[in-house]
Formats: sequence, structure tokens, C-alpha cells
Amino acid sequence: MTEPTIICPKCHEEIKLTESLAAPLIESVRHEYEERLLKQKEGLEGREKALRDREEALSKARESLDDQVAEKLKLERAKIASEEAKKARLASANDLEQKAKEVEELQSVLQQREAKLAEA
Repeated sequence: MTEPTIICPKCHEEIKLTESLAAPLIESVRHEYEERLLKQKEGLEGREKALRDREEALSKARESLDDQVAEKLKLERAKIASEEAKKARLASANDLEQKAKEVEELQSVLQQREAKLAEA
């Protein structure tokens, strides 16, 4: 098995990387990558927390909006019910007036007929 080699940038000589030579390099690179991974992990955790906070805020806002809509709907239903009740009272009052007028007209016709009968 061949050992890994590096080439010197100054003298261009090929240097074999033995374990004693490569270990410090490998350790420094490993440490550097571990730091990068840790920073990325912290960044991701921060973003996840921010997303959870935003989702929670949106959920609360949605719930508040739903409550407001339900309250407005309740008020509108009450308003419509009272308006319809008022319309129904007016309609029944108009019906009563018409019936009263019809009764008066019928009584008038009845009196006229009774008068004619009395004359006859």
C-alpha cells in the first residue's frame, strides 16, 4: 500500500506523509471542521427556534382573529334577528290593519244590507 504524499510548494520535493507527520495536520483540519459543524448546528437551531416562535405567534394571531370573527358574526346574527323580528312585527301589524279594515268594510256592507232589509 502506498503512503500518501504531498509536494513542497517551495522545493517541489515529494514528502511522504507518515502518521507522525500527518497526525497534527489531520487533527487541525478535524478541529476546524468540528468548529464549522458546531457553528452550522447553532445557526440551524437558532433558525428553528425563530421559526417555532413565528409559528406560535401566527397561531395566536389566527386564534385571535377567529375569536374576533366569531364575535362579529354573533353580533351580526343578533342584529339580523332583531331586524327580522321588527319586520315581522310590522308585517303582522299591517296584516292586522288590513283585517280590521276588511272587518269594518264588511260591517258597513252588513249594516247597509240590514237597512235595505228593514226598508223592504
